[in-house]
Amino acid sequence: MSVRVSRARSVAATGRRPATVARVAQVSRQAIYRTPVKRPVGAGPGRIGPDDAAIVEVARANPTDGTRMVAALASRKLRIPVNRKRAQRVMRTHKLLQRSRNEARRRRPGYFQVRRPDELWHMDMTKVWTASHGWVYLHAILDCCTREIAGWSLDLRCRDDEAIQVVEGAVLARGVAPGQLTLGTDNGSQFTSRDFRRHLSARGITHRRGGYRDPESQAFIESWFGQFKKRCAWRSEWESIDQARKEVGSDIDHYHARPHSSLAYRSPVEVAGTWQDPSVLQTRAT
Repeated sequence: MSVRVSRARSVAATGRRPATVARVAQVSRQAIYRTPVKRPVGAGPGRIGPDDAAIVEVARANPTDGTRMVAALASRKLRIPVNRKRAQRVMRTHKLLQRSRNEARRRRPGYFQVRRPDELWHMDMTKVWTASHGWVYLHAILDCCTREIAGWSLDLRCRDDEAIQVVEGAVLARGVAPGQLTLGTDNGSQFTSRDFRRHLSARGITHRRGGYRDPESQAFIESWFGQFKKRCAWRSEWESIDQARKEVGSDIDHYHARPHSSLAYRSPVEVAGTWQDPSVLQTRAT
């Protein structure tokens, strides 16, 4: 393209009509009219500014995050706004860009409007590997309003007893009243068992089951599990279930304090704080 433009400019300089030259050379007339400007020394995408080192450090510390999250984390670290395109330029220079998802994938509309915390929880289970115990099973509950992990457990088995224990612990810890909560799950055997459904009914919890082979009905907890595996599980080698529990707990604490893209880059703890009673916050501060 640059060769054709150069030749077209040379021909136009001899007195030929630029429109005719552009049509024959298959280049735009703007390319012929534009005056080439030499770029200054040191300019270009490879130039690193004084604050770009912080972007590189954040991107390397969070290798599973994209440009928007890196820009948000760098803004917090530098305490100045960092443009997403600037973060993208720096990450591209250092080959730190992550593969983007296919934007043409199927999108489903939501059917539940969450207006407050403890209104809708998503619960699911996944398994992680340990050297001593083999596969162990992680149950987790996510609040769809604040994106907090309301409860979790890592056990050797994934029966309805373990699922009931996680729900009971989360309900007691957060003081959920009967008739206040809807719990969304998939159709796993522990979630469709008679004991599990009986326990939810006794607690006044509405059970909302997703469609078969439809993980997007549990989008919030499925997304959290995907990020948890990339951020923690796939990057660790656990010898025992106790070590796994310790590192999973640390990762959840870190997750609660880091910004979330769906929360306008606020952390789940910050969003949860906006829903608390001011008198309770003042009591905790004193």
